[in-house]
Amino acid sequence: MTVDLPSLDLLRSLSDRHVLAAVASAGQLTRAAAATATGLSKPTVSQSVARLLEAGVVVEGERASGGRGRAGTYLTVNDAAGCALAVQAGPEGVVGEVVALDGRVLATHRRTLSSPVTPGSLGRALTAVCRALTSDSPGPVRVVTVSVADPVDRRTGRVVELPASPFLVGELDPVRLLAKVVPVPPVVDNDVSWALLAEHTEGVAVGVDDVLQLHLDEGMGAAMWAGGRPLHGARGLAGEVAYSRTSVPTRGTRGTRGTRGTRGTRSTQATSAAPSGTLMECVASLGYLREGSKAIEVESLLEDLDRGAGQARRLAAAVAEVARAHAYLLDPELVVLSGRWGRHTEVVEAVTTALADAGGVATTVERAGITDDAPLTGARIHALGELLATWSAQPGTVST
Repeated sequence: MTVDLPSLDLLRSLSDRHVLAAVASAGQLTRAAAATATGLSKPTVSQSVARLLEAGVVVEGERASGGRGRAGTYLTVNDAAGCALAVQAGPEGVVGEVVALDGRVLATHRRTLSSPVTPGSLGRALTAVCRALTSDSPGPVRVVTVSVADPVDRRTGRVVELPASPFLVGELDPVRLLAKVVPVPPVVDNDVSWALLAEHTEGVAVGVDDVLQLHLDEGMGAAMWAGGRPLHGARGLAGEVAYSRTSVPTRGTRGTRGTRGTRGTRSTQATSAAPSGTLMECVASLGYLREGSKAIEVESLLEDLDRGAGQARRLAAAVAEVARAHAYLLDPELVVLSGRWGRHTEVVEAVTTALADAGGVATTVERAGITDDAPLTGARIHALGELLATWSAQPGTVST
């Protein structure tokens, strides 16, 4: 049997990428330290460094001090060779970063938005931020990642309009909007999907291949990994838990907040469990939507959860029903709860109890470990991986 051996060009490309990744991860490395970090021989590392220096991807800096033997010089990534942009667009506005290959944030720009957020206002803010970031980049922009707070059709990068969207009314096309602003097509994804990538890389889901994340804040969403890979669905609608079926209490006034009743309840009480409705209908029925909006009144809900009010506990139970249904569908090893009210003890305990009582389901429930700008963190992680790949796209070459 004939065995095809890897070509010399391919081996060189792989060694170059390993060395570059080691330098980027450490911030600065000598050739000897790079050999130790990669497990490659010193001659192989020296040859890779020579090619990377010639391509301008790394530069030599100051000489290392201390230790025995001849001191080597530190290698660092060359920001002028190229950077990535990571951008988060949500209900509060747009924030973006210029990111170097070693993870340093070289520049940050943001634009705030007022409600309601429209495709026009979000598009203008997104364009302005990306234009400013591109101008501040010390080298060519090689990768752009964008997080948006709505479902995204991964085939086109367009934001998908849904009737219960709490933020965006109408469709947005970031790829088209940024075509003349950035030199490469952006990778666009939903904010919860990026947040789960952050959890899978740096948070509570590290090393877990099958994960369900439920994000409960002003909006509601989910993201899933199965077999170590993210699930998006044909049009990016996987994880739209606002449309999942659950028990919906009936009340005298739907969709508006009642006045405070005694003992932490509301004066318009839930009366009976209707047949099923969507989770969004449950939120509306319990009076936790902002007036004239599909966004959730998080502060009021948190107050009621803190007091253990009946309305809030009914909503926690409805979320637990949704989590249990998804657990049977996806069989996750881990369920991550994120968002301001998603991390509340009442919700965590309701979901944990529902999954423990579900026959055959064996999963762990954890609060999200990354709570500050998690979607931006995930977008940055993906951008860094893609940025590294741009310098080893062709076997035996470093593309510049």
